Amino acid sequence: MNLKSGLFAMSKSIQKAAWIAFVVLAVGVVFYAVQRSGDEPGDGGASAEASSDPQPVEILKYSDYQCPACKMYIPLENELEREFGEMVSFEYRHFPLNGHAYAELASRSVEAATEQGYREEMHDMIFDGQEEWSQGNAGEIFRGYAEEIGLDLNQFEEDLESEEIRQRVQSQKAEGERRQVRATPTYFINGRKIQQNPQSYEQFRAIVEMFMYQ
Repeated sequence: MNLKSGLFAMSKSIQKAAWIAFVVLAVGVVFYAVQRSGDEPGDGGASAEASSDPQPVEILKYSDYQCPACKMYIPLENELEREFGEMVSFEYRHFPLNGHAYAELASRSVEAATEQGYREEMHDMIFDGQEEWSQGNAGEIFRGYAEEIGLDLNQFEEDLESEEIRQRVQSQKAEGERRQVRATPTYFINGRKIQQNPQSYEQFRAIVEMFMYQ
C-alpha cells in the first residue's frame, strides 16, 4: 500500500469512527432527556432497578394531522409494532396546532369515523393524503374519504359538527397543554415525556428497549 492509499484508508476509518461516536452520543442525549423528564410523580415512570424480564411499553403520541413530522414518524412507529408485537402499544391524542388551518377538522373527521367503527381507516387516509388536503378543500376531501370507506355520510357529517366531537378533540389538546406539550409530535413513554424526539429508527428502538428493561 502506498502512502496516498494509506492516508485515504485512515481517513475513511476516522470518518466511520466519528459517525459511530455521533450516534452513540445522540442516543445518550435522548436517554438523558428521558431520565431527567417526568410527567407527574407516580405516573408509571421508570423504576430505580432494572428488570431482567421485558415489560410492556405504552407510547402516547400527541399529534397533528397537518404536521409533516407527525406523518414522518409513522413508518418508525409501524416498525416498532412489527418488531415488538404486543410488547409495544400506541395511543394517539389530538393536538391540532393553531397555525394549521385544517388540523382540527382532520381530527374531528377521524372522531366522526370512529363513531362508525372506522377510526384506523380514516386516520391512515388523512395522513396519506396530507399534502393534498393541506393545500385546501379539506372538507370535501375528507367527505370523499368517508364515502370511500363506506361510512353513512349523513351520520358522518352530523357527527363531524357535533359538540361532543368538538369537545373530545379540544379536551385532548387541553390535556396536552397541561402536560407541557408545545409541539408535535410529542411522545410520552410509560408516562414520561420524551424531551428530544429520536432521529432514527435505531434511536427509537433503543429508547423503547430501555423502558422495557427498567
